[in-house]
Amino acid sequence: MTAEYRRPSTLPELLTDMAEPGAFALAGGTDLIPLRTAGAVSPTLLVDVKHVSELNGITTEADTTRIGAATTLADLAKHHDRSLDAILDGARIVGAPQTRNRATLGGNLCRSSPAGDTLCGLLVLDAIAELHSLNGVRHVPVRDFFTGPGRNVATPSEVLVSIRLPTRHAGSAYHRFTYRRSMDLAIVGVAARLSIKNGTCVDAAIAIGAAAPTPRLVPTAAETLIGTPCDDKTIAHACEQIIAAATPIDDVRGTRTHRLRVLTPLARNTLQTARTRALHT
Repeated sequence: MTAEYRRPSTLPELLTDMAEPGAFALAGGTDLIPLRTAGAVSPTLLVDVKHVSELNGITTEADTTRIGAATTLADLAKHHDRSLDAILDGARIVGAPQTRNRATLGGNLCRSSPAGDTLCGLLVLDAIAELHSLNGVRHVPVRDFFTGPGRNVATPSEVLVSIRLPTRHAGSAYHRFTYRRSMDLAIVGVAARLSIKNGTCVDAAIAIGAAAPTPRLVPTAAETLIGTPCDDKTIAHACEQIIAAATPIDDVRGTRTHRLRVLTPLARNTLQTARTRALHT
């Protein structure tokens, strides 16, 4: 069955369209179109969200950065804000340039893939999802957003309008392991945020992707680093906590054993990158 297509230009129009049964938001379409082709979803109404101004662009206030949900990964990748490094690292490696020119940060978040390359960065940077519907607005911390592989707390009538991030003086990074340099999905991914003052780590956050049913924070690993010089020894201890928290599976892209094997050096490299950036913040 052919789905109806609409292109609202205002947020009220968008929310009204999304309240209709069978409505699906169409942003970049890089996931929705393949899912529809495979029969995994059956929208009766495709609502193009890209032409609503509230869903586009990046703005920075005194203590908050707001990223419109329909902002493409290509536009995000051009942004040069060191406080967003963990997200920018992920945005710059998703798919091919053609994919990044279409794919959006909001689409990546709402797809909620355990291997989504921007999601670990959103977690460690304490991102908040701004969801709108005809019933009102709610703000959901990304740490509470995912409910399972490809699932999240957003209702069918809700629209992700923006992602908000508090400004932090910290260094952050995201690295992934893949079999190819590009055009691949993460076999496993790690993001980290570190704040270092006078040679001591005063705050930290670490997240893992493709190593659990959802992208996941690892607070025990972050706590290992706080109050330490964040040297290679304490980073090694944090890596042990990361391995203990990981619950990867065997699938067509990799085995549990292999994912756990590559997770330690990947986590170490990510933490070292975040430490270097923190020291130059």
